[in-house]
Amino acid sequence: MKKGLAIHCHHAILLEYCYDYQERVDYIKSDKPKNEQKTRLKLFKLLPKEAEKDIPKYYLEAYRKRVEAYLKWEEADLKWEEADRKRGKKDAFHAKWCGCKEWNGKEIIFK
Repeated sequence: MKKGLAIHCHHAILLEYCYDYQERVDYIKSDKPKNEQKTRLKLFKLLPKEAEKDIPKYYLEAYRKRVEAYLKWEEADLKWEEADRKRGKKDAFHAKWCGCKEWNGKEIIFK
C-alpha cells in the first residue's frame, strides 16, 4: 500500500498525509464529478522523502498541534465508549427521557 505525504489529496488542502494512495485514486474516479477527475488525478501525488525538508515550519507546527489534539480526542472517545459500556442495556436515563421499545440498549432496531 502506497502512503505518505501527499500534495493535492483534497481540493482545499495543499499538503496532508495520505494513508492509502490507491484508495484515494479509486474514490476520485468513482465519486468525484467527471469534469474534476482528470485535473485531480494529474495533481494528486505522493511526495518523495526529500520534499519533507522543504515543508514550511508553520505547516509542521500546525500538524504537530493537530496530532496532539487527535490523540486527546482518541483518549476522550475511549472514555466515552467505556462510559457507554458501563451504562448497560437498560438504563434509568433512557427509561426516564425516552423509554421507546425500538432501542435495545445498543442501537435502534428498525422494523
